[in-house]
Amino acid sequence: MREKLGEKLFSKMVSKRSFLKKAGAAAGVVGAYSVGAPFVHAQKRNVTLRFLNQETDPGTIKMLNQSFEEYKSKTGVTVIMDSVPSTDAFIKLSTSIRAGQPYDIGNLLFIGDILLLAESGNLVPMTPLIDEIGRKDFGPKVLFPSKGEIWDYPYDYNFATLYYRTDWLEKNKIGIPNTWDEVVKASRSFMVNKDGRPEHYGAVFPIASGGATNWLSFAWLWAENIKLLGNDWSVMIDSPETKPKMIKFLQFFRELYGTMPPSVPQAAYAEMLSLFATEKVGISTYSGRLIHHLERFAPTLADKYVLGAYPDMNGQNKAINHGADSWMVVKTKNSDESMKFISWFVKEKLIDFYSTIILHYQPTRFSIYEDPRWFNHPLVKKHSKAVEFTKSLLTRTDIRIDAIDQQGPKVDVRGGKLFESFVMPEMLQSLVLRKTDSIACVEQAAAKMRKTIQKDT
Repeated sequence: MREKLGEKLFSKMVSKRSFLKKAGAAAGVVGAYSVGAPFVHAQKRNVTLRFLNQETDPGTIKMLNQSFEEYKSKTGVTVIMDSVPSTDAFIKLSTSIRAGQPYDIGNLLFIGDILLLAESGNLVPMTPLIDEIGRKDFGPKVLFPSKGEIWDYPYDYNFATLYYRTDWLEKNKIGIPNTWDEVVKASRSFMVNKDGRPEHYGAVFPIASGGATNWLSFAWLWAENIKLLGNDWSVMIDSPETKPKMIKFLQFFRELYGTMPPSVPQAAYAEMLSLFATEKVGISTYSGRLIHHLERFAPTLADKYVLGAYPDMNGQNKAINHGADSWMVVKTKNSDESMKFISWFVKEKLIDFYSTIILHYQPTRFSIYEDPRWFNHPLVKKHSKAVEFTKSLLTRTDIRIDAIDQQGPKVDVRGGKLFESFVMPEMLQSLVLRKTDSIACVEQAAAKMRKTIQKDT
């Protein structure tokens, strides 16, 4: 099980920064870097870079390895890669730092995790590369400066939307749900029993203590305009104006949970994909990777879905879950070379990288959407409605885009701590597994939140 950083790793990574800085210093001193420097030197460099990768699709791994070989032929620099699921990436990267054997390049999903590493002095700013490309080329809410620097190169927005089986909706004469009650009604209508046992279920939303739950299960709150942390970093969920909404959300989630498969307590990313693709549920949530998964493993379903935003309880507002995949450079003796490699890769190979799972990745730069190598891809054309919907999220103002690690008056390490303490997933667990009263669930979660961020407030 993933270590709870709220109580263990935070104390090692944040409050004991002197240890981490010592480890970083032992790895070597970071030299000067210029993004304008040539990618290929006349003299090849005998350097090996260690790259921790969370993109585990076979096609993506093949493409990355081919890029490493090409880069080595040009520069002499060797890149070796370890690939792990995104659920394990932050732990593996932070553990390597604590052990004094850090990876040179990291790949993470959530900005909160990235800022935890930056706060502890273990990342090199990527501001020069971002500025060379041009900040205006990046879409909104994807660059998160902290202490005057940008610490990552975000390559994928990773907006998580709702997925509905259109044929099941039509069969039951139900439109796309526009309220919480309508979501529950649709989910119940999808449940089919065969010989006294469910043949398929209604919906799936994770509740395990992990990134999948934090990312996928709480946009209902953003649609209700709920803020977990206020502008003064105060905990808001048990405030007089917010607590009633939180209670209603938990009551709604308890009803929705009754339509979910029994495997939900252990469900993470893979289950979100497989349960929808194997026709076990009619409502799921994920990014564009689910479309890619349907095309690969369930092509007969690839035209039987529709995307939707998370509705609020009364059908007034909608929201989307936000999580941005990023590369970052870890502070090691090889940081200069790591930065040169990332710069080369994003300038020369980025669209090739996107093309490995084209619908999963939502480009973060406007110029990519204008590149025919991207918009002429057969799957982009085939799923144009889904692509246009997710692309529209870059400029729409009627759909709130938010995340647990982006709470508070600004995005900083406190949101990361809140994310990694898994307070919100545990609130759901207490509700549906331990049958705790909704009011008590909110109060317990609020107390844990205050304890988590108290030292930084």
